[in-house]
Amino acid sequence: MGRFLCLIGEMEADLDNHLLELIKETTGFIESNLLEPLNLDNISENVNVSKFHLLRIWKGATFTGLMEYVRRRRIAQSLSDLIHERNSIEFISSKYSFGSERTYNRVFKEEFGITPAKWRKNPCPLEILDRFNANFMNCAGEGLVFLRSITVLPAFSIAGLEYRVEVEDNAVNQTANKLGVDFFYNHRLRVFNPVDKDVYIGLTTVPPHAEGYTFYQPSVGIDQSSIVLPDMKIRNIQPHKYGVFTYMGPHRPEEISSKTLSGIWEYIFTTWIPNVDFNLKQKFRFERINYAKCSKQYSECDLYYPISYI
Repeated sequence: MGRFLCLIGEMEADLDNHLLELIKETTGFIESNLLEPLNLDNISENVNVSKFHLLRIWKGATFTGLMEYVRRRRIAQSLSDLIHERNSIEFISSKYSFGSERTYNRVFKEEFGITPAKWRKNPCPLEILDRFNANFMNCAGEGLVFLRSITVLPAFSIAGLEYRVEVEDNAVNQTANKLGVDFFYNHRLRVFNPVDKDVYIGLTTVPPHAEGYTFYQPSVGIDQSSIVLPDMKIRNIQPHKYGVFTYMGPHRPEEISSKTLSGIWEYIFTTWIPNVDFNLKQKFRFERINYAKCSKQYSECDLYYPISYI
């Protein structure tokens, strides 16, 4: 799952956050019914949300498919039965709803690289998928924020329109958000053959000795096959190691703004950055939104903060 970090700032009470409560309720229902028949239909019905919406939220929060989570949690729970040698493998496979011993053997080996019979005979340390703990996630307004991963990205290129944004003006008028929305709907399609037309990249750069302003570039990814018009700026981002933070919200992606993300910004600048050993030549960051994952009721945004050049 990764280690989710606590965020500071103005937080809503847990009971007021729909996404957090939905994840907690789903986790509780699954964990209480691992020995019962579980499928997407009865899980979604129990938490009173559509299957499509539940799948999207669950994968965004846990990085694991819903039924994959069920399967792997059953495998993890079955280790206790194996190690105490109380029941046959056939009985255990039936107890945890694998249908047959053959299926249980296959899934177990896919998870751990060893058959249950061999592990029972000679137990060794195994890394398991433990129960997901939504308490390590925190609220930011209506949404949730957490540290997703430390990730190495190879070099990539973007093309877009660059603007100078005054920090105070952006705080009051959400200027960067408006520029990003305008680019996505009005200028993005002017880049021919982008890497992925549904993925928006908003790059913020801080020039040396800048006081009170940054440069913001709403963009899409490009490669050698892309055609970029002369009025757009092309940037080549070198390989870096990044801290990647994720925001999930129950609203359209167009509503993601510095105001929406205020909780995570505060954590990043006051807690995370002072405790990370940075080695950078240039100060920049970018947000990445895959519109294919979003809807009118759901948005997901990854925030990339470079740590070091690779």
